[in-house]
Amino acid sequence: MQTTWRYDPTTLRLFIATCEEGSFAKAAERECMGASAVSKRIAELEEAVGSPLLYRFNKGVQPTPAGQCLLEHAQRLLNEMLKMSADLSQFTSGEKGHVRIHANRSSIIQFLPHDLNSFLTAHPHVDVELEERTSEQVIENILGNQCDIGIGAGLESASLVGLAVQNYHIDHLALVVRDDHPLAGCDSLNFAESLVYRHIALHRDSPLYQTLDKAARAAQRPINYGVHLQSFDAVCRMIQSGLGIAVLPDRAISESSEDSPLVKIPLTDGWANRQFHVVSQPRDKRSATTQSFLDFVQSVA
Repeated sequence: MQTTWRYDPTTLRLFIATCEEGSFAKAAERECMGASAVSKRIAELEEAVGSPLLYRFNKGVQPTPAGQCLLEHAQRLLNEMLKMSADLSQFTSGEKGHVRIHANRSSIIQFLPHDLNSFLTAHPHVDVELEERTSEQVIENILGNQCDIGIGAGLESASLVGLAVQNYHIDHLALVVRDDHPLAGCDSLNFAESLVYRHIALHRDSPLYQTLDKAARAAQRPINYGVHLQSFDAVCRMIQSGLGIAVLPDRAISESSEDSPLVKIPLTDGWANRQFHVVSQPRDKRSATTQSFLDFVQSVA
């Protein structure tokens, strides 16, 4: 017997058909092949195995003990291969798979909880891995294959490095104050008008901090920051405590307490309306699961 040989799925299927039909001619008809081609394949299989697999009679064939052993294994093997093919087809169609998403904090707080829940409800066999990154980092991470999808604000420039960019949601920045603050009665406000008051800031690396810094310089007025924090919720708590005011995304503002309710004042500045984008590799480099997520995003944007 040869020490190594390959189990050819086609030959195994012909062998199964021959055993089940009891003749080369009927097996050939079932598999849409010539009888001589089937007989040749079985003979080559017997040579590879090193043992007769069929008893040959004038009126047909029957498996030998070695043939019966091979038949049982071949049937299980081909059934598993069919199951494997069916399972893999779910990855090919995007019904099953894994998507790595890197997103900025604003999108994670405002949009992604609802959208991911809807996507996973429609695609229960897809696993999503979500990590927080800044808007600038998501572009680098997609280029470095650290994620499949990047979500952030103002990412149009990603197209310049060959990435695909599509619109996601738009958020609105608002000035947040306590209800007893002098600005609480304003229906809307220009950001520059708030600069006479003490502000609470997010960390200096956040895109929002940089946006406000740029706006203040354009107005030729400094921002009086007293506190720098890492989260929107912490900023809201500081506002409730009377330690200052802040500019935050409208949907990221936490619920007010009864003792110190917060007031949201829309900003009239053009930059206060921010377009969020979804960034990915070009279509020919995406998995089917990634494409399913992008199709979903397009439907909700």
